[in-house]
Amino acid sequence: MILYSVIKFFLCGLLMFVVLTLCFSQALFSQVNSEQITTNYSINSTFSELHELEAAAMEDSKIDELKEIVKVHLKKAKKENDPIEVARAYYYRILNEKPHVALVYSDSMIKITENSEHPNYPTLGYILKGNVFYDQGKFQFALDNFLKAYNLALEKENIEDQREISLAIAAIRNINGQHYAAADLYKRSLNLLKQKSSSTEGYYDDYATLFYNLSLTYLRLSQLDTSKYYVQKGIELSRLEHKKEDFKDFVMVDAQINFYKRDFKKAKDSLLKYINDFEGTSKAIKLYYLGKIEKHFGNEKAATMYFKTIDSIVSSTEDPFDEVKDVYQQLIISSILEDDEKEQIDYIEKLIYYDSVLSSEHENIANQAVVAYDIPDLKRQKLKAENQLQAKNLYVALIAILAGLAILMGLYFYIRSRKMNNRLKLLMEGSVMEEEKSKAITEHPSSVPEEIRKDILEKLAAFETSEGFMSKDLDMYGLAQQIGTNTTYLSTVINHYKKISFPTYIKDLKIKAAINQLSKNPDLLKYNYQGLAEIFGFKTGESFSRAFYKKTGVFPSKFLNELKSR
Repeated sequence: MILYSVIKFFLCGLLMFVVLTLCFSQALFSQVNSEQITTNYSINSTFSELHELEAAAMEDSKIDELKEIVKVHLKKAKKENDPIEVARAYYYRILNEKPHVALVYSDSMIKITENSEHPNYPTLGYILKGNVFYDQGKFQFALDNFLKAYNLALEKENIEDQREISLAIAAIRNINGQHYAAADLYKRSLNLLKQKSSSTEGYYDDYATLFYNLSLTYLRLSQLDTSKYYVQKGIELSRLEHKKEDFKDFVMVDAQINFYKRDFKKAKDSLLKYINDFEGTSKAIKLYYLGKIEKHFGNEKAATMYFKTIDSIVSSTEDPFDEVKDVYQQLIISSILEDDEKEQIDYIEKLIYYDSVLSSEHENIANQAVVAYDIPDLKRQKLKAENQLQAKNLYVALIAILAGLAILMGLYFYIRSRKMNNRLKLLMEGSVMEEEKSKAITEHPSSVPEEIRKDILEKLAAFETSEGFMSKDLDMYGLAQQIGTNTTYLSTVINHYKKISFPTYIKDLKIKAAINQLSKNPDLLKYNYQGLAEIFGFKTGESFSRAFYKKTGVFPSKFLNELKSR
């Protein structure tokens, strides 16, 4: 008994020691972790630094850390009375909050930027609000906000926003039965994308989304061969880019096409292979096809099981889809055969309810889309055509003008893209930077004595191999002081022998250095334009981008993407 008491006392003491040690370690870890976070960013961080931290935390799904960074971002933006930065901080709150909270932040973003001249605001607020409603299946409210966003994008002449919002409107129209209108919007977007880039490189998400939407739309229009064409495009692209989730989505659409082509075995194999990777409405739609296949083979019990699972999903999500009416009709028949009157009444009530919901929503959205999107769009096209006809005073059919413009635009983008790709190839080979003006200098400026001229040229050669030109504040007077001459002589020598002005001369040296260092040092590829501008002596990211394109004929984004891909 005494031994038992001693052992009990010893074990209690040991347990207390372990608990205290764990508590102390946790407190110490929390303190260290807190100190570590606060050292990474603070209110003294630049907005660019906070943007990069937020993007990195979002990409790594570090939601708690992201919230802390956003708090600092908001505090700094409000302190500096910068509504655009406040809106940018709200963006991450909207993406990571529950729907009702996300809607509040969306309204706040809209309110604080409603008078902004920024090309993306308050358009983005309406887009995000529309996305929240779309995810909830509240398509009427989603369409309201997308239409407001589209009108703002038109007003601000933001082509990229117009394109993105058009796709969102097309998706809603597709869901609500306006498949021809949706197909037209998707095809227009695809043509614009092809003009922007004939290659999918760098535009995977855009191409994959359009292939997927077009395949579904033509499936709903029962144009199976066209749907199959876009599905195969999507399967090839997703397999090439190793996008497993997208590959599964395309295979599922392919399975639906095979169902309508009456290749039931192939459709069933694909559906069963990936069905467990889906959930919610997406899974319910796949189950519907499995149920129909089982019914085709006479497996009534298995078919009913699938339809009951769909009923369970729809009752939970309250997100009906068109085929759900057929599901409840099948379940009503099954309950009659089973002589289950209670189930029969339940399924009849659900059929009536969901039929009413779908019919009402389809009609409202169809009417609103036509009145608020189609008619204004047609009026804009008509006004544009009338202005073109009046300006040119040509009695040519509208279709001929639009066709001619389309051909010219396509040719322009093709030539520009091809020319830029050739320049990019030369740039990667190092040839572009060797293309200097090689015309021999046979005459010398009489205004500059020969000894001074030679001295300036020698010192400029030494200057070009140094990093002195990287300074943001370097001007002609400063360089003249460095090499021991005056600005008149220096300007004359540069203009005559370099065939360019002094500012262009300095920018070209910086761009040469940038290309050389970016090609050799992969760590530099993680910086944005502003970061690269800081490194290579430019005051802004925009000035760096302009100088790069002017010198090389290639957009810096294409050059950086090519380096990353290699």
